[in-house]
Amino acid sequence: MAAKKLCESFSKGLIEEVQKWGSMKQTGVSLRYMMEFGSTPTDKNLLISAQFLHKELPIRIARRAIELQTLPYALSQKPAILKVNNSLPFSFISLLLIDGGRLLWWRPKVRDWYLDSFRDLRSFPEIKDKINELEFTEIIKMIKVRHNNVVPTMALGIQQLKKSLGPKVDYKDLDEIHQFLDRFYMSRIGIRMLIG
Repeated sequence: MAAKKLCESFSKGLIEEVQKWGSMKQTGVSLRYMMEFGSTPTDKNLLISAQFLHKELPIRIARRAIELQTLPYALSQKPAILKVNNSLPFSFISLLLIDGGRLLWWRPKVRDWYLDSFRDLRSFPEIKDKINELEFTEIIKMIKVRHNNVVPTMALGIQQLKKSLGPKVDYKDLDEIHQFLDRFYMSRIGIRMLIG
């Protein structure tokens, strides 16, 4: 029972922080700027890049986590989107390991992959030197791997939605779903471009 209370309070605090960061304005980055900046990967540029990502990625990831919670047509409740592992006593959160004094968590929902990434980014200290930059790069690599299955999982969720709506629905008329998917995948492309 104490473990459940700990998980619930952690989850509530995390959700509040995600709401705060999700309401912040994203910083636009042009492809031209990325190409010019990245063409000379000096230690100084790598440090500046890591500092920018440290501030920018939590905003972008928080927005995706919020949006995944409020999908139209109950898409956020489809099994592929929930991806709930019934063998876990608390399906929303489970301690996986402790790494260097930081707690790393695993959650079985697509949205929670974003919450985990947000938490990992926000818990990382300010990046001041090359060592911090290299450690942050490892966090970015972990986040990138964590999100590898997002596209096929979302596609499966859409298939499950189609099945639940039945054959009489004209899927071309589901503008909210199309708009969500356009925003979601454009944002995903942007995040992937930023993290390399």
